[in-house]
Order: sequence, then C-alpha cells, then structure tokens
Amino acid sequence: MKKGVFLIMLVLTAVLGITSISYAAELTWDTVPGHHNQSILLGPDEKFSKDVIWYPSRGEFLSNGILEITNQENGSIYICVDTFAHVNVDRIRHTVFLDQWDEGRQDWVQVDYWEFERTKEEEGGELSMMTDTITIKNVATNRYYRARGLHMVEIGDEIEGCATETHGVLITKD
Repeated sequence: MKKGVFLIMLVLTAVLGITSISYAAELTWDTVPGHHNQSILLGPDEKFSKDVIWYPSRGEFLSNGILEITNQENGSIYICVDTFAHVNVDRIRHTVFLDQWDEGRQDWVQVDYWEFERTKEEEGGELSMMTDTITIKNVATNRYYRARGLHMVEIGDEIEGCATETHGVLITKD
C-alpha cells in the first residue's frame, strides 16, 4: 500500500513539475512577477500614473520595468514603457495593453495592445535598455483607462520578465 501511494505521489510530482516548467516557459502578463489587478481609479485631478517593478533576483539580467500613463487633457492618452537589463542582452521585448474601466461590469476591459522588440544587432551590438512611447488620440473621454506592461529580456534561450500595471486615469478633453 505504501509503495502504491509513493509511486502515485512520484508520478504526480513528475507530471506537475513538467506542467509548471512548460507553463513557466510561456511568459505572459499573468505568469511573470509584478503587479497584477491592483489598479484603483484615481481622482479626476490626478492626470498621471506610474508603476515601477525592480526585478527581485540579484544577479539576473532583467533589472526593471517602468510603465506610465498620462491624461493629455485633449482626448488623448500618452503611454511610456521602459525595460532595463543589468547586462548587454540579445533581445528586449515589451507589450503594452490598454484597458478601459467598464462601469456596468465593474471590471477592466482590454481595448488595444502594442508590441515592441529590439535586438542587439539592431542596436549596434549593445542592448541593455529600451524605451517606447505611444500616443492614442481621440479616445472616449470621461472614462478611466489604465496600462499594463509585459517586460522581457532574452540572453540565448533564457527569458526573464516582469509585469507592470498603472492605476486608472480619467481621460478628459478640456
């Protein structure tokens, strides 16, 4: 009986270990360390929100991810996304998701996303940071928007990532 239970536990451990390894290989906003679903709706006087994630492991190649969203007060949203590495890396990628607050559902709804990527070859052999900006014009005003970021750096077959998430900013047109 004890052998049977031990074998079942051994098989389950192996299966779960394999599952978590393949799952971890899929870097998504939900699976990387960072801030997830912690956004609040800021007051109408607050025009800007910023999130910074300092990657927790010393000695790893990902340093931090930064994401900012700003109400430009003209019906436009400005977003800035930064990904930093401690060392020269092969590739940096980040994805920005734009979410709108749905008052009826009392939940965030993704309305758009943008993907950015650079390699060290494109940057003359040196790549340790990447910054991109987005201006989204003519959005529905008097609504709350937040940005979420997925920041990834690659060296060889190794990928590290983190997630950022701003608070909700009311977008206006004055």
